[in-house]
Amino acid sequence: MIESIAAIFSGLSSAASTAEAFKKLLRGKKGDTRALLEEVKENLGLCWMVVERDTDPMIVIRELATLEYDRLLRAGFNFNSLSRKKIQGSPGLAESDLSSFIGKETEDLVENIYDKIKTLKRIHRVDKGNPRIRWRRRIVNVQKRMLLLMEHLRS
Repeated sequence: MIESIAAIFSGLSSAASTAEAFKKLLRGKKGDTRALLEEVKENLGLCWMVVERDTDPMIVIRELATLEYDRLLRAGFNFNSLSRKKIQGSPGLAESDLSSFIGKETEDLVENIYDKIKTLKRIHRVDKGNPRIRWRRRIVNVQKRMLLLMEHLRS
């Protein structure tokens, strides 16, 4: 799993490298953009806890946040202002389950990330005892989308 992340996202294959990339990404960002990226950073850090430390996904799911996203959505924030460019493809991305995002706008990816988080939290709230739900896999899917957002914003 980590190997597939490393193949798709150069320099974002661990929590430490992601934290360092976020430091650079946040430089000069202010206001609503910074608030949203800080929330993504926190959520991504939680996902890394599941992947790298084997933290119980059930605990992490409760901690995932959507407050800033919800606030900005209500305020009519233009999520494409994070990056006006469309999501670029790369060999690793084109061969992954994230290939459907190639050519899409930043807003589409941000919306998808938060839709996945909200769906995950809703299922956890209503059906957390279901043995067929692969919680770790769902966390990794959210994590990969957040890493794609970071990669997109860094380019």
